[in-house]
Amino acid sequence: MNRRQRIGFIGLGAMGLPMAKNLIKNGYILNVSTHRNRTPVDELKELGAVEQNSVSELVSESDIVISILPTDREMESVLLSGEVLDQLTSEKILIEMTSGSPAMMKKVDEIYKGMGVRVLDAPVSGGTAGAEKGTLTVMAGGDAKLVEECKPIMEAMAEKIYVVGQIGAGKAIKAINQLLASIHMIASAEALALAEKLEIETDILKKVVGNSSGASWMLENKIDSLVERNFNPGFKLNLMKKDVQIAVDEAGNDKLPLASYVLDLYKEVANQDGERDFSAIGKKVLV
Repeated sequence: MNRRQRIGFIGLGAMGLPMAKNLIKNGYILNVSTHRNRTPVDELKELGAVEQNSVSELVSESDIVISILPTDREMESVLLSGEVLDQLTSEKILIEMTSGSPAMMKKVDEIYKGMGVRVLDAPVSGGTAGAEKGTLTVMAGGDAKLVEECKPIMEAMAEKIYVVGQIGAGKAIKAINQLLASIHMIASAEALALAEKLEIETDILKKVVGNSSGASWMLENKIDSLVERNFNPGFKLNLMKKDVQIAVDEAGNDKLPLASYVLDLYKEVANQDGERDFSAIGKKVLV
């Protein structure tokens, strides 16, 4: 894909900001606009991004639009707003990276497709550290040829890109990933709580379990923050709660007993710690 094509980036939060920085570092022309907080816009402008006066202008002045928003609500209110829809043309591409629901993704795709816009359903995994390092995993749903066409852009932000099916499949597999991640997080906190009680050194726990059948990405990558009781936000607990809710909702009448139980725990902790890192779920078991 031609690096002279203009990319409009919507959603400059904890994940979006470092992803946008990596696009600039890889030579892409980036359009941004301020929503509530202009600090990330200022950071990106210093790196060479072009500030547009509104999301409408951002879409108008971009060939490819990338969006990574908090929830379905923002996907609908932004991507399906009149100011965005009025600027869409058949030459544009949307790479939608929000951890939203398959149903909302399909709704966006249906409307955009009707306007001739090509769409990829491409949520990511890897956390804020992966976003900063450019080592994310992309779960791409949509036309395989479009995935290939957009691959250089996604490779500027991610290390692994998987074609997982049609539109909606990306959001679906992200929900499944988050279901597992949420469970692994509380399981890792329980493992640490037991290790502390039994006076097992953290480094030994990480090394041995990391090379045994109980190995877990969460234990490997979150144990230090759990030990330090450092829950400064990376990926916020409220967002993890939202993602697990999507998984439980998608199951419908097919019960997910463990996910449903863990969802209740996240809801309980969210009352106090929703804006902290999702590892704050460990407060349920750590003293």
